[in-house]
Amino acid sequence: MSTPADGDRLLTLQSRRRFQAESGQLKAPRPCANPAMPASITLAPISAADAQLLDNLWQFYELESSAWSQEDIDSQGRFNSLSAFLARLRDPHAVAEGYVIHHGVNIVGFLLVGLQWLHEREIKELADLYVLPKYRGLGIASNVVHQMITSSDSPWLICVFSADVHAQRFWERAFQRLPFSSVRELLPPEFPELREFVVNDGAPKVD
Repeated sequence: MSTPADGDRLLTLQSRRRFQAESGQLKAPRPCANPAMPASITLAPISAADAQLLDNLWQFYELESSAWSQEDIDSQGRFNSLSAFLARLRDPHAVAEGYVIHHGVNIVGFLLVGLQWLHEREIKELADLYVLPKYRGLGIASNVVHQMITSSDSPWLICVFSADVHAQRFWERAFQRLPFSSVRELLPPEFPELREFVVNDGAPKVD
């Protein structure tokens, strides 16, 4: 059996990085882009071939959300709450719409869009929007919302968990800053754990 003296030991993150740097395995960090020249923000539609990429990004999303959602991991150490969406993504006859968010050449998050039945009509729902922490504060999420919703002539449903205070703050700011034609909160909500809003539905905007 190996012992620490034999070199079979767990390395801390700091010591691993030191070893990589000394052995030439650690690549130099990329220079940051000039903040005065922002990179373009684009949405790439997700196909079945992107299922693994989306699932990887979903793990970051669920990890951050688990503080309030209390979501548990499975026996493989992963959050599996995306499994139903991934199954629909592989079914050519199912409705599953998602996008990978790019900031320049970098993948920085994802957007999932659902289709709901509300007041006897179908309506698109902005279901999940996630931007990696490194790229927050650059207006990426607001840009994505503008591309998908405010530039659309159709009404959209936006649901926010009451326990997700960060998402609530984002949408409260977005409702004030972005040019929605209307913003209406559904009271009471269909599900008590949610705050539900319908935007771009033709009625005057509520400030």
